[in-house]
Amino acid sequence: MKSRLVLCLLAVMPMVAHAQGRGSGDAAKAKAALAPFAKLIGTWEGDARVTLVPGQPAQVVSQYEEIQLTNDGTVLKVHGVGRANEGPQKGNVVFEANATAWFDAQQNKLRMVAKTATGDSTEASLEFRPDTLIWGFPIQGGRVRFTIHYTDTDWHEVGHYITPNGQAIPTVDTRLKKKK
Repeated sequence: MKSRLVLCLLAVMPMVAHAQGRGSGDAAKAKAALAPFAKLIGTWEGDARVTLVPGQPAQVVSQYEEIQLTNDGTVLKVHGVGRANEGPQKGNVVFEANATAWFDAQQNKLRMVAKTATGDSTEASLEFRPDTLIWGFPIQGGRVRFTIHYTDTDWHEVGHYITPNGQAIPTVDTRLKKKK
């Protein structure tokens, strides 16, 4: 059994080496595509005003965001957690967000997949402007859109639920400071 495994590994190694060598240009493209995220890399903390149900008062949560580059700078990972600041739910997670961005060499573009509140994965749209990132994805009955204005030290994000007729309903207003 061990000899079969060794033979399989020896047979696959040349293909892996060839694929890695061929992809070195792709790694440079991936790093360049992720460059607009550079100021966002790090740990951020602050408060967010969150409206989970339209018409209900906003809830203030302690927001934590961690943005990191992995895979030698070719993959961006985003993890955000909002915890209740007050009331009987104080300290409990109100919402959690996860996303992964990478350069797709076959499509020659930056792509992002986000996890929705239901745990499903969905492709997110991305738009960059100087010191601004706009991203969003479809959800049942509409779409969500988040606009992040950022500097080296400050992050201001506004989220909206966009109805099919185009009405933008505010869902989140976040103000964070970079911690590291």
